Amino acid sequence: MEAEEDGPCTVCARSYVDPGTGEILPTWEAALDAIGPHDEPLHVARFGPKFNAQGVLAGSKDVGRCFRYLTKYPTKQIAGCHHAETDAQRAHAARLAEALQYEPCSPACANWLRYGIQPRNPRPGLIPGLCKGKAHRHENLGYAGRRVFVSRKWSGKTLDDHRADRKAWLMAMLDLPAVSDGTYRWQRVTPADPDHMPPLQRLMHVLADRSAWQASLTEARRRADETTSELSADRRAA
Repeated sequence: MEAEEDGPCTVCARSYVDPGTGEILPTWEAALDAIGPHDEPLHVARFGPKFNAQGVLAGSKDVGRCFRYLTKYPTKQIAGCHHAETDAQRAHAARLAEALQYEPCSPACANWLRYGIQPRNPRPGLIPGLCKGKAHRHENLGYAGRRVFVSRKWSGKTLDDHRADRKAWLMAMLDLPAVSDGTYRWQRVTPADPDHMPPLQRLMHVLADRSAWQASLTEARRRADETTSELSADRRAA
């Protein structure tokens, strides 16, 4: 990083420079702008010409199976799906992890300095080969992204929308009236308040409340299942 002199004034450009020439390396944005239509990618991965995309309709018999399949793999690490059993397999994984240690994992990765490009939003102390990104970890072997898209990209809902849906479902399940957030005014409790409790006592109250809520929800689900079974029996009898 250096301070650059520009005429009568000093421009404090905190930038990485070429150690041989002392010239400031191009920024991430400048490097992207320099890519032309005839430039070839450094690495290409092809997975074959076939792509079999099948939609799943809500309420169909395949919904549960598909969700079980998807949620099985988002919770796994790549290293958890396959375990090296031979010395050759372990050596292969070690070589791959060593190579990925010096390959850029994201626009902000320090390894871009090896290619004469400043990472996006550079900060002092970046050293190629010492990036802490997940893609460089041995258990990920180059894969640092999510296994599936975040929900707002395929459902159109944000986390607040999902919370509201869960709240509405819970209120309906427990047969409770809907309460507007504007009904209450939330205020942080201070040690001077008469109802202030020490942390351990608050924790015990939270655990007791959660246990009571879980019991109420379990009972509500049991009643709902009994009602559904009775309706199904009545339809069969009719």
